[in-house]
Amino acid sequence: MSVVQSIKLHLGCGTNKLPGWVNIDSVAGCQPDRVLDLMQPLPYADQSVDEILAEDLLEHFDKYMRYVVFGEWARVLKVGGKINLQVPNFKKILFRYFKFGFDNFVDFIFGENMWRSEIYIGHFGNHKWGYSEENLKAFVSQFGIETLSVEAKGLNLRLFGEKRRHVPIEEIDNFEIHSHANATGQGRATLPLRFVRERIKQFQNDIEKHEAPIAKRPVPS
Repeated sequence: MSVVQSIKLHLGCGTNKLPGWVNIDSVAGCQPDRVLDLMQPLPYADQSVDEILAEDLLEHFDKYMRYVVFGEWARVLKVGGKINLQVPNFKKILFRYFKFGFDNFVDFIFGENMWRSEIYIGHFGNHKWGYSEENLKAFVSQFGIETLSVEAKGLNLRLFGEKRRHVPIEEIDNFEIHSHANATGQGRATLPLRFVRERIKQFQNDIEKHEAPIAKRPVPS
C-alpha cells in the first residue's frame, strides 16, 4: 500500500528553506523550491494541503490584497489542516515608539528591502498592514480558521490555527471590507471582496502590459 505524503507549504520562505516542506517565495534570488508570486493563485487544488507556515509574510499585503492572498491559503488547506502565522505585533510596537526613537521605529514599521543584508527584494519587503492579537484572530476566522493559540514573542505575534470549515469562494467574495478613509472622503464605507478582486486583477493586467518596455531600460550605475 502506497503512503500518501503530506503537503506542507512554507510560504515566503526567503533563504530559510526547511526540509520536508515546499519552500515558496516570490524572489528567485532566494532560491526557493518554487518561485511563485504569492499575489497570484496557488497551483494547488482545493483542500489538498496539510499544513501552512507563513512567518513575517501576511503584513506584506495591503488591506485589500491580504483577503485575496489569505483566501488562497485557506482554499488549499484541508479541513483539519494546520496553519502557523507570525506577524509583527503592531500594537506593542506603537507602545514602544519612544524607546525605539524615530529612525528605528520607522525602519521597523515599513520593513526591510535587503533580505538578510544580501538580496534586494524590492516592494516585497515593505509592510503594508498592521495586526494586533484581536484583529488577527478575527481576520483568519472569516476563512474558517479557528485560533488554537496566540503567542507574543518579542515584537511578534505567532498564531496557531486549524481549519474547521471550508469557506467557498462565493461566500468569501461577499466579505465587506471597511475603509475609514473612503467613508470620510469621496468613496464608499465598505466594498465587497468581489468588487475589490476585479479591481486588483485590472491593476495587475495594466502592470503586465507595461512591464516589458520598462524592463528593457538600463539599470542606473
